[in-house]
Amino acid sequence: MAWNSNRKETPYFVSTIATGIYRDEFDSDTGYQSLSAISGWLENNVGLLNTEIYTAFSGSGTSDGDTALVKTGSFKFEEAEIFKQIYLVEYYKKKARAVLKGIDSSVDFITLRDGDSLITRTNKNEIAKTYRGIANDAQARLETLTAKYNIYGAAPVQVAGMDANDGTGEADYVVYNAFNG
Repeated sequence: MAWNSNRKETPYFVSTIATGIYRDEFDSDTGYQSLSAISGWLENNVGLLNTEIYTAFSGSGTSDGDTALVKTGSFKFEEAEIFKQIYLVEYYKKKARAVLKGIDSSVDFITLRDGDSLITRTNKNEIAKTYRGIANDAQARLETLTAKYNIYGAAPVQVAGMDANDGTGEADYVVYNAFNG
């Protein structure tokens, strides 16, 4: 398979998908996630995509030092969008877990007032709930994209009944009638 080096036309490069996430979802802000971390996660989690949409992609193809996603057939925009959603679901779940790691500290106040002084601590539980809500939204979108992909993009696994033929090209089906033996 010849690789198209024009990355604007080829969504199957890991770096193209990673750059899309970095630019479109995180506004190119390294405070969220670095481009290399996104790219590394995508390279190492192709199996999640395969499980989600019943495919056999591999990250074994390379072109100009970049990992390309390869399978029988082609990796298209639909698969790239589903892979992006898988990344976002996992990213926001991880952020929620990271916030919850520090929630069991001995400090149990949210607001402390003493005279004219006021100290307000960030409510980590609410932050975790927000991340969990965002992860749930991303999961719902992922499920919608996956369902549509599997319904419209999947070929039938088996053909049976009146749709099947015997290979001769003629319609000589035997109809079974349970009532006439």
